[in-house]
Amino acid sequence: MKKTKVISLVLAIVLILSQSAVFAAEDTLEIGGALVESELKFTLDELKAMPEEAQIDQEYVYNSKSGENLVEVKGVSLAYLLKEEAGLSVEEGKVEFIASDGYEIDPQTLEDILNEELNFVLAYEVDGEELSQVTIYRNLKEEGEFNTVYKFICKINIDEAEVVETESPEEEPVTEPEEDEEVEIVFTDISDDYKFAEAAIYDLAARKIIDGMGEGLYAPGNEFTREQFCKIIVVALGYDLKDYEGAFSDLAEDRWSAPYVQAAVDSGLFIGNPDGTFMPEKVISRQEMAVVVARAAVAKGLVEAERLEKFVMEKSDYIDKDDVADWAGNAVAWLEAEKVFEGIADENFEATKNVNRAEAAVVVYNTLFLE
Repeated sequence: MKKTKVISLVLAIVLILSQSAVFAAEDTLEIGGALVESELKFTLDELKAMPEEAQIDQEYVYNSKSGENLVEVKGVSLAYLLKEEAGLSVEEGKVEFIASDGYEIDPQTLEDILNEELNFVLAYEVDGEELSQVTIYRNLKEEGEFNTVYKFICKINIDEAEVVETESPEEEPVTEPEEDEEVEIVFTDISDDYKFAEAAIYDLAARKIIDGMGEGLYAPGNEFTREQFCKIIVVALGYDLKDYEGAFSDLAEDRWSAPYVQAAVDSGLFIGNPDGTFMPEKVISRQEMAVVVARAAVAKGLVEAERLEKFVMEKSDYIDKDDVADWAGNAVAWLEAEKVFEGIADENFEATKNVNRAEAAVVVYNTLFLE
């Protein structure tokens, strides 16, 4: 009987110690990588004890399927830790957030991390409730943006960027085959989350409208910019490239996208901004993309401009149809009727949501090539 009690007591102690070890691991954050001089490790209590100049106490806005949310966040500035504690001395690189639950998070740029306006914070308290593991918040780049909260972060790696952009920042051109030689295109990173776009991606890749990132990767979740969309829509319509005329203050003559932008602007697919900028690196939104592909459909003779203008958002089935800008209404309504966004936007259209590479492929394919 005594022996049984001793064994039970030992097992109980082992269980308590093992649980304590798990909790200790959960509230520990590691920071390391090739670009920092010192690798760091913090518990949540140690983050709370950081000096006042490291602390952040402010409201953060983030978007979810339920709409816009506002939370009061207390935490430590990630930029402060990197510069003051880890000895970071560069401003360009790749930052990886690693989540303890294995959820994949797209790499961040070091430039964004150090941007005071974005104000990345390692949160240890949200709306007065203490967290068991670090959650990272940042400010919105633009209204309606998603993916600005990163949960259960246990490690942060800061390394050199993998690719130095010299030509197109989005793509590594597919090697031209010899005459009569067929090259099989295979992308290894189209996960179940992006199966909805697989047929479109492979079709556009076969047409050489859109390329991969090299090494068998397509990167379906990466965001798509205005200049990148200029490229694929110009190529999709078979337009000739044009010499850049220098009309935009933020687009250099030697930029890789300049001939595509000029061709897109000359053909009326894109327009610039009233202040004389084009914003080539701005991520294109769903409603912006809708307008461009609708114009492309008109140019290709798939729909007459007069007919397209008869489609209005008042008859739309989207719950958030009132959020679609007036200048995009006809295009969105026509594309909805053509089921172009089916599988991407079902109950809500989310007009200002950023477009990724998978969605861009689907919308171009469904609009211009799906029979």
